[in-house]
Amino acid sequence: MPSNTPSRPSSGSSGFFQEPPYIKNQYEDDAVFRIIVDCHSQSPLQIATELSDWGQRVVQPDIFELIDEAEKHPPTVSTHTTFGRPRTNLYTSHGWQELQRLGIAGGVVAIPYEEANYSARFRQFLKIHLWTGSAAMVMCPSSMTDGAASLLRRHLSGTKLNEQQRTVFAEAHRRLTSRDPTEAWTSGQWMTERSGGSDVRNTETVGIFLGHDASGKDAHGMPLGPWSISGFKWFSSATDSQMAVLLAQTEKGLSAFYAPMRRTSIDGNGVEMNGVSIQRLKPKLGTRALPTAELVLDGMRAYLIGQEGEGVKEISAILNITRVHTAIGALGYWGRGLAISRAYARVRKVQGSLLENNTAYVHALAENSLQYAAHMHFGFFTVLLLGIAEEPRSFQDSTKDVSASTRLVSSVAQAQTLLRLLTPIAKCKCSRAAASGLQECMESLGGVGFLEDEQEFNVARLWRDNFANVIWEGTTEVMAADIVRVLKGRDGEKTQSAFFAWISERLDACRDTSNKLEGRDGIVEAIDAQKTELKEKWLRFSAEELRYHGRQLMEALFRVVTSVLLLENALMGSLDEAGQSKAVKTELANRWVNLRDRSAPLDQKLHSQAATLDREIAFGPSHSSSGLAKERSML
Repeated sequence: MPSNTPSRPSSGSSGFFQEPPYIKNQYEDDAVFRIIVDCHSQSPLQIATELSDWGQRVVQPDIFELIDEAEKHPPTVSTHTTFGRPRTNLYTSHGWQELQRLGIAGGVVAIPYEEANYSARFRQFLKIHLWTGSAAMVMCPSSMTDGAASLLRRHLSGTKLNEQQRTVFAEAHRRLTSRDPTEAWTSGQWMTERSGGSDVRNTETVGIFLGHDASGKDAHGMPLGPWSISGFKWFSSATDSQMAVLLAQTEKGLSAFYAPMRRTSIDGNGVEMNGVSIQRLKPKLGTRALPTAELVLDGMRAYLIGQEGEGVKEISAILNITRVHTAIGALGYWGRGLAISRAYARVRKVQGSLLENNTAYVHALAENSLQYAAHMHFGFFTVLLLGIAEEPRSFQDSTKDVSASTRLVSSVAQAQTLLRLLTPIAKCKCSRAAASGLQECMESLGGVGFLEDEQEFNVARLWRDNFANVIWEGTTEVMAADIVRVLKGRDGEKTQSAFFAWISERLDACRDTSNKLEGRDGIVEAIDAQKTELKEKWLRFSAEELRYHGRQLMEALFRVVTSVLLLENALMGSLDEAGQSKAVKTELANRWVNLRDRSAPLDQKLHSQAATLDREIAFGPSHSSSGLAKERSML
């Protein structure tokens, strides 16, 4: 019997060393991402170069070095001088600053403000998806910057601003949407206080009107606002931003304000904080590179946004944007985690065979990839709805000659209604599923998945940072309560009507298409049954009963929409630009709607078919180890 005993013992510098995985450009490697691009882009070829270049840029060694620096040198604050004089000096790492500059220059905020096209949001969030895993949390301030820019744009397009407000808001908007890192601003979003968390009704921060003749200028020479804000904000991310949108109580109720972070000092010879000081930075499980602070406001000069007493309405405009960012950011983390799992499977051997050839391993990876695909379709459908709602004329012009059966939605009004309903679902479902999916990715690496030595393989960091998304902008119960409010509130019947009309329209289009699909009728019937159950079971409940069953309601809404989207994807052609076969698309739809009892053992033939499909679902259609070796030899 041959001996397995090595000829010499291993040591710290000799013996077996695992070949490191090679993380590919996700635009090329992530078949689901490519499917999303090809399904919904008006001109896939026109954005292919931009996405491919960006996907390659964000996985370069220098990017991972910047991430490492940002992680190892978290922000710090100095609150007092040597002699006890109060001050607020916030320090962030070079890595954080450089990554923020790269994102700004890449247009992760600017893109939808550069052209009046409903597809601009889609292009923006495709880049954000590729960027998130490499961004070391700079997308957090970018998301709030996007929300603030959207809010200011809406007010600038109206007629209710006075001349001074218009000048100040226009300058802020210009900087928020700039690609020039030397000019661009980021924005904070300050709502959370000790008294309420997501419930802002008990806000203790107070705004006092000083009069329009109040003097002073901000750090950039713009006149300071006529309001003075004082209070305490318990959670404020993006503390290094140049401005903030915040809530404060006035005589007429909770109101929204714009405030710069710095102002010209009273003697005019320098710059000081605009009535805001950092009490402390928050210690956190993740998002370590991100400065999150407790803030004391004492006479912070600000401008009212909108009308007094309508702060929740104004801040909601930001929340709708940041919740979409949360959903797609979570998917970006998940996509990167799967990329690391695939890369590891291509180089790691167990019992003499690569993990990519281990059917049990590949099956688990395929199941994770199925969940990812379903959530990707839902998340980017929400992005498209956002684009249509923001740029209705562009959508109408682009689809006026398109048959109703092939349109994403039948009307702008339908898109706006669906967006309001689906945004909290996308935020909640994508962030929670990504947390579970990244846990699977960590496990797929074995003990290596728990290590944090090198950022390109650090799934643990992705998991930690993503978990903030589950809580950020509203926990599961907060999102569920919001959904109930939409379905049972003032416009509840209108929302329900629009939702079920969309489901029926899409299913009719699937029935009528000339494209053949094995098992299509069965899938349609299963989705019809989901729709019926939703209508007859869940929506008969009162608002109070629905709040109790909020999680189940959210799951039912999510599942029926995602089933429709996966079915439509399966009916698109025989082989799309990403190369995914109709057989795989059909399998994804079948597995998602549970047409067969997948818990039962498969016979030998079905097992072989499932294993083959698992491989393509997990790795994509062009997967080959020889191709990887060839790619490496060209580097």
